[in-house]
Amino acid sequence: MLREGRLVAVSPHFNDAAASCAGLLAARPDSTVLTVYSGMPLLAGHVSDADRSRGFTSGRQAVQARHALSDRALSLLGVRGAQMDLLDGQYLVSGEEGRLTGALAAALSALRPRVILMPLGLGRAAHVRVSDACLTIRALFQRVEWITYEEVADGEPGVVQERLASLLRRHILASPIDVAAQVDMARARDRARAARNCLAGNIDEAALPAAAAQGAPHPERYWRLSWRRDQIA
Repeated sequence: MLREGRLVAVSPHFNDAAASCAGLLAARPDSTVLTVYSGMPLLAGHVSDADRSRGFTSGRQAVQARHALSDRALSLLGVRGAQMDLLDGQYLVSGEEGRLTGALAAALSALRPRVILMPLGLGRAAHVRVSDACLTIRALFQRVEWITYEEVADGEPGVVQERLASLLRRHILASPIDVAAQVDMARARDRARAARNCLAGNIDEAALPAAAAQGAPHPERYWRLSWRRDQIA
């Protein structure tokens, strides 16, 4: 069984966790979604090629749109949102790279989770960085249950297996769990569906991969993490 108490879902970008874990989040009203790369670009007039291709006229406009969409989706799920305000790679200023691990540890400590839901680390490099940062700070949260989720991602076939094999090489065991059998996701189905429809209807949303923007179904998959050294000890 998943532990009772506050569940914190770490979301690399706005809506990554909401799109990937809607059913579980809707079934756990004690949840908080912590968005890592949610910072506002410093240069008001700057627009990246990615934002421009989606019709935005500035990076700030793009972030504001993603933030507003996230607020709507989390409201439909019935969960809370929190932001770390780090800058996404396309807005990155020199020196930001080194802040991730420490900032993530501080943000999670302030939220006092009983369960941490972390991205597996698929698709974008930012997802891998956030996933690895979670694994790095894990020793600070010994009494927390660690669950990893499969993100909605435009990955190559086999990318999930490759990532799980990478974890195993680091002595991290990932055991699949049937979350639907442990929480009453059926009662929250309508809220989860409404949140997914909200996200899928925003085709200009840069934070979502093409699969989610097109409304493709995404089965929720989760693994419970354990460390071999813990078992030996």
